[in-house]
Amino acid sequence: MADLTKCYSEFIKIENFLNFLMKIIRFSIIPRNILFGFERYTIIYILIYYNITSFIALSYFKGTMMEGFIIIVMLLGLIQAIVKLLVPLNNEKELNGLLLWIRALHQDYSYDFVTQAARIHFSTIQFVIKIFMKIIFTVYVVAGVGVISYANYTDLVIHAIPWMSVKENESHIYHYIHQTIILPSATAIIVAPECILITIGFYFIGIQYVFRDMIQHLDDSNLKNKRQFLRAVYNFHSTLLKKFKIFNDIYFYVLTIQAGSSAFMVVLIFYVIRIETNIIFVPLIIAILLQFALLCFFGDLIYSKTEDIFTNLYLTKWYEFNVSDQNVFLMMMIISQNPFGLKAAGMYDINIVMFIQVIKAGISICAILYAFT
Repeated sequence: MADLTKCYSEFIKIENFLNFLMKIIRFSIIPRNILFGFERYTIIYILIYYNITSFIALSYFKGTMMEGFIIIVMLLGLIQAIVKLLVPLNNEKELNGLLLWIRALHQDYSYDFVTQAARIHFSTIQFVIKIFMKIIFTVYVVAGVGVISYANYTDLVIHAIPWMSVKENESHIYHYIHQTIILPSATAIIVAPECILITIGFYFIGIQYVFRDMIQHLDDSNLKNKRQFLRAVYNFHSTLLKKFKIFNDIYFYVLTIQAGSSAFMVVLIFYVIRIETNIIFVPLIIAILLQFALLCFFGDLIYSKTEDIFTNLYLTKWYEFNVSDQNVFLMMMIISQNPFGLKAAGMYDINIVMFIQVIKAGISICAILYAFT
């Protein structure tokens, strides 16, 4: 069984890694005020330039559907990266507050049972976070290498130098050197905000498991001072709701743009595969599907766990508490009747249902194309 102190030490390592990523994102290596206070947005300017080069390449494009798909994916991927990078740049205080709150949850609690539940769930979450970070980094790097290799081998310009035209029957050596520099750096930049989002997202899931165990522990006949513990459960629930609202607010545009663009790319994948396919694009396709599936998985798991809060509270022996304590149960149950989850544009639930519907839409397009060819 993992020790909570060990979990705390592991979280400190994860937090230091995230802080290191945020320093890179903010370009802290540049002296302050050298760019009149805008030096923190240096990476944003770089990504905007990358996007401009893709738009220029698209304006000269006369290739196959698969090649056009690659350029569109790069455009959408860079737009996602820009929006995600704006979160740590513009919401540094809120992100640090969330990380400090999560760090505090790794310290010993007044109740041994809660400490035990925290070390079990947090050690599992830390293991999952490390696995997913390695998977995402590997998939993104392999996808980037595959795209670079294909582009340079097939004479495809994905990132055109703005002041140089892309003409047929002319050497594109400078464009190839240009995009060979851009693609690896863009891949590295895209991975950084993904790590921050994955860490906080998975921890919200782990914290909800701890909260579930706290509710179930209310029925423990050996629990001393149940009234005080009930107040602790109520305070934990209130804090969890406040922190998740902060998370939803700062990632509102990220969730909206990522859900919309990823859904579009997934549907486009099926359309392109039906017309043309190449084994070198398998890592790229996996990266797109993985990103969208992970987002939907997050949303579905967070929603399902918050949806279970009402049931878990109702199944406790709340009737054995006095009237004052029953009112506390009632307040938590009323709040829990409206489960929280991830939403795109504040309206559309991000969950497994969305993932399935997008996959079905892609398959339907394939079937229609097959029927007419």
